[in-house]
Amino acid sequence: MFHAGRLAEEVQNSFTRMYTSIRRFGSYYNNAPTRLLEKGIHQQGSVGVVVIADDTKVKSLSQGIQKLSTHLNTCAPKDIWTVAVFENPSYYAHFSPLRPSYADVFDKYKVNDVMSRIVARERLDHTYQEFYGCNIRVTEPYTEKHSGERIRTIYFPVHNKQSLEALVAVDIKDSFINSIIQKYNAKYKTVLNGDSEHNVYHQSSRLPCSDGQYFAVGIHYMDTLKKSVFPALIIAILVQLTRAAIRRHERSIKHDEMTGFYRRDFYEPKLKRLRNFSLLIIDIDHFKQINDSFGHRKGDEVIREGASLIQSLIRSGDIAIRWGGEEFIVLFNNMNQHYLQEKAECIRAAFAEQKTAGLNVTVSIGGVFSTDSTFAKCYKAADTALYESKHRGRNRATIA
Repeated sequence: MFHAGRLAEEVQNSFTRMYTSIRRFGSYYNNAPTRLLEKGIHQQGSVGVVVIADDTKVKSLSQGIQKLSTHLNTCAPKDIWTVAVFENPSYYAHFSPLRPSYADVFDKYKVNDVMSRIVARERLDHTYQEFYGCNIRVTEPYTEKHSGERIRTIYFPVHNKQSLEALVAVDIKDSFINSIIQKYNAKYKTVLNGDSEHNVYHQSSRLPCSDGQYFAVGIHYMDTLKKSVFPALIIAILVQLTRAAIRRHERSIKHDEMTGFYRRDFYEPKLKRLRNFSLLIIDIDHFKQINDSFGHRKGDEVIREGASLIQSLIRSGDIAIRWGGEEFIVLFNNMNQHYLQEKAECIRAAFAEQKTAGLNVTVSIGGVFSTDSTFAKCYKAADTALYESKHRGRNRATIA
């Protein structure tokens, strides 16, 4: 809505800049020399002069018209259709460019046809009295008969001593306003348009020096939606990718990649702050022999499946940590010594009763239960219990 107001002002300013350039032509016209030309068409650069009477004194305006056309094209690139100057009375006229239809039509006019028709219709006979108002008129859009081009015409009458001497007519394409809108959209990444009927919001503004002509600048909700969907989608994808990357990074810091258990270096500082422990150390029996006999890939498979089995036998609030290569620590929440013994035996039996990665694999377990101790002391006690399980033949669970 803010940009609609700015764009409407930009349209008005664009017309005003063209008016200023056209008005300056009046001084050039008044000081231009004359020369005699015969009846017919005379091409002078990009300007064609149509003379309808013999031995006519003709103002030399071609150079000034070319300069005016060049300057207007900086204000309205590709939207200037024709620049013409009609004399009063109309014995001759200048056209840039001179299209064949212009010469044919002008040749059929009587001396005062052009002036009387245009001046009366546009009320241009007394514009010299306009001190603060507009001495220029801009028409409503119309279709040029011979070319089919949709245009507006800007008229500037040249008066001297209250007498109308000439009329400057500049035809601009009706698409000029849309050109300004598209240029503005490209610059500011907006989706404004000139539709006053179907927009969810529009602002109407008056064309300067027109008889109550208004143009609209507004926004259609579908244009806004289309413009925003793609960037929003890209941003959403980037956000999701960033979140996923952060989660992967956090997980790689916290969790062991192979087992999904917590990493020792991440969780050990937390253990050192605890005072109550229901803890098991689980070690895979004869793991070196598995690696030597079946290779390290099989050993990794045993670790992954063993960790998955342990995870399935503990609660969601319990903490599983990969402590070493084939050694795991499980920290239980709110579990007394009796249930700790049962849980250790449950885990041991689960390994003994099924194959792990296609092999007969057993584990030895050492555990400790304490309500007021340090992790260092409890770990030492659990490790001693683990040694006892191995010393007694492995595939055993011992609670200190």
